[in-house]
Amino acid sequence: MEGEIVLRIHPDFGYIKVESKDKNGVVSHKEITNEMLVDCLRGNIRHPCFNSGLLPMNCVSFYATEDNERKVSVLHPERYADISYFGTCYKDFPLPRLIYKFSLHQGLRVRSVSVCVPEEGRLKPETKLYEYPFSNVSGFHMCIGNNVMPKCESLHTLSSLSYHILSIPDNNDHYSPSRNRLEMQYRDLIAHLKDKEPGYYYEKVLVPSGKTLKDFINAD
Repeated sequence: MEGEIVLRIHPDFGYIKVESKDKNGVVSHKEITNEMLVDCLRGNIRHPCFNSGLLPMNCVSFYATEDNERKVSVLHPERYADISYFGTCYKDFPLPRLIYKFSLHQGLRVRSVSVCVPEEGRLKPETKLYEYPFSNVSGFHMCIGNNVMPKCESLHTLSSLSYHILSIPDNNDHYSPSRNRLEMQYRDLIAHLKDKEPGYYYEKVLVPSGKTLKDFINAD
């Protein structure tokens, strides 16, 4: 060892004395503040690397913690889906753009689902969002009821999960006519939209939420 450093800390002083000795035995002293020591330690902490593996198609954002909690946002690529509402099936029902965010516990089980409706165009942090016009969503959080979300052995399989969610029978939970410009009740809204083009949402239906895509990605 070519030298050593000794920190002398006294609880009554507002500074720390640093004593260093080089390989020739020459001792030098200097004083630093507590904040300087903390900044030095923080700057030299090495964070473990994390390999996400293959991410899902249309992945918008990815977040992971050291204890293996993950959040992945995925743009649903289709603008039509077969949906059902209280026993009535609507084939090729038009959709606005949808982005789903999946929170995974210990990297496997999907713990919660969030969804947002972004404006058309290239996605950016400041992309404007609209209120979700359908049911089962409060804020961004989607209520999945008693439906158990599947385990996720690999993140790329999340690409198919939005299709699974859209196939779940719908109801009136958390629905509000105030979230569509037509102020229709849910069954009337679905009947009105079933023969429209996806762009119709942006022309006549969607209500601005005042939120951005950045808000959605950073939301708990």
